[in-house]
Amino acid sequence: MFIILEASEREIFIQRVSKFSHEDVDRIQELLPVWESIILGSSLKLVRNRIRFNALYNFIQQKPVPDKEIDKLFASSPEIVEWEKIISYGEVLLGILMPDKKSAVASLVSREFKCRSSLVVKGLSICFALFGYRLHGVDAPIIKDLNSFGEHFFAQKHEFSSLCPPKLHGQISEILLLSEVFKNESNTFQSGSNEVEISIDEKRASILNWKVLSLVAIVLMVAASVAWFMYEKLSQEVEMHSVDTEEIIPVDSLAKLRDSLAKLSLDSVKITSDSLTHLSWPDGKAFDVPKNSSLETMFEYLTDSTNTESAELRISEISFDALSNQLVSSYDAFFKKMVEGLNKYKDVHIRVYGFAENDAKSALKRGFVIKNRMVGEGISPNRIEVKSAGGSITPEAAVPINSQVLVVLYKKELLK
Repeated sequence: MFIILEASEREIFIQRVSKFSHEDVDRIQELLPVWESIILGSSLKLVRNRIRFNALYNFIQQKPVPDKEIDKLFASSPEIVEWEKIISYGEVLLGILMPDKKSAVASLVSREFKCRSSLVVKGLSICFALFGYRLHGVDAPIIKDLNSFGEHFFAQKHEFSSLCPPKLHGQISEILLLSEVFKNESNTFQSGSNEVEISIDEKRASILNWKVLSLVAIVLMVAASVAWFMYEKLSQEVEMHSVDTEEIIPVDSLAKLRDSLAKLSLDSVKITSDSLTHLSWPDGKAFDVPKNSSLETMFEYLTDSTNTESAELRISEISFDALSNQLVSSYDAFFKKMVEGLNKYKDVHIRVYGFAENDAKSALKRGFVIKNRMVGEGISPNRIEVKSAGGSITPEAAVPINSQVLVVLYKKELLK
């Protein structure tokens, strides 16, 4: 007979769990057989899984049982029980015997009994803890090996139907994958046939592995032979071609080729030099920017102390996402050099205008994105204001609207 509670303990258990969970005694009395059937079902499923049985065995042998708290639970005089110790112990056992099934079982039982799923899980964890308590004590002989465990629970498999309510029998059996267990009409745990099946499977797998390894070795040998043959053939062709052409190419042609390559290299350097501008902020390191970059325009304005007018920077080195209005990249190098220069000239203030296809709100948001990006690089937010575009402030038609923003620089006298 499958039990996790002695007859004398059932009434005490129901009363204590009812008080702990603030649930009616009748409800706990209804749920207790369901919890027991789930533990029995998960144990029946375990008898065909040696890995999970080993995990259960190691846990029972190594993990201390909260026996003091369980003794308090059944004490004749009421004592304060640390329920969390019992529940946490039971939750581990629950995870070993029915992994990934807790939520499905809790949802099913709570729906059928119209109770909280947390009550189902806590009650089940407490019952699993009592199950582990018995395996560690009075039922220790049945867990000494898989055969003993299987024979003990296989002989009790028909009790699953008497414990589990008919309305839940099929669904819980399906969740716990018990169909194969109940198909076998025998009450005897046939460990021998199982081991034979495993042995046959292992032999088949071993033969298959050897076939695969042999096939791989043959393929590698063929591939190596083909590669060696191709290498030898190419080597001979290169050698023949070299011998045939050494006497054909004139020396003056080689000189012309060398001169052409040198000229091409100089032209490449010249093109690179012509496309870049070298800039250097005061007391800063030199850096290169593309010609016509907005940084070049900003550099000219900041370093010209005689220019007291405002300057418009049409920045097209950045790009916004059309949906989120955020920058598609961080553009670290660009913003670092911009803020480095602006921090050298504290009297310069900044006004930012954003543009967007959607509406003025999106354009304004892009302006604040630029401001926040500059503040993040170290510029004072008090020097930057964001304005709505309109009137004479319009985007350039030749530049994609998602790749432009207008920054206006203007100089103010420092307060003395």
